[in-house]
Amino acid sequence: MARTGQDPLALLRKIQRDSIATAPGLPQEIQAAALWSGVAFRLADLRLVTPLDEVLEVLPCPEYTTVPGTKSWVKGVANVRGNLITIMDLAEYFGKPPVFLDERARLLVMNVPGLHTGLLVHEVLGLRHFDEEAERQQLPDLDDPVMMHVKGAFVRDDVLWGVFDMKSLAESATFKHVAS
Repeated sequence: MARTGQDPLALLRKIQRDSIATAPGLPQEIQAAALWSGVAFRLADLRLVTPLDEVLEVLPCPEYTTVPGTKSWVKGVANVRGNLITIMDLAEYFGKPPVFLDERARLLVMNVPGLHTGLLVHEVLGLRHFDEEAERQQLPDLDDPVMMHVKGAFVRDDVLWGVFDMKSLAESATFKHVAS
């Protein structure tokens, strides 16, 4: 083995300098857009989204038992996996024609503490993810009673998606008063 007479520490420093000089750069850090996620649904001709954390589950409307002495939009109660859920027709609550129970109609079970309620809607359109900055819009003036519970909107592909606030609905005195 030949001896070079070179200081091992100096050799390591030279290797380090050469490595740094020839190393590829780190990838550029790109800031990801803040995404807002919600459950999209159709209520008559309105396209709405509700925050993901305001919905416990989405299911076809189960068989239910009507409750006498309640408003027409209170369809009844159903046993869903051992929980008694009040089923309310959201369209009829807002004065629209009732939801026709076909293969598209769905029940959105609300995630509101102390309230075991499912909202019957015309159709659930899946999850929607919106870019908070690029797609958030001011809500246009629409003459529709649903709008009192819509807090902002998103626009994508020329479609307005109103952000429906289930907690606001649950706190509404008219929604709580179900007796006819």
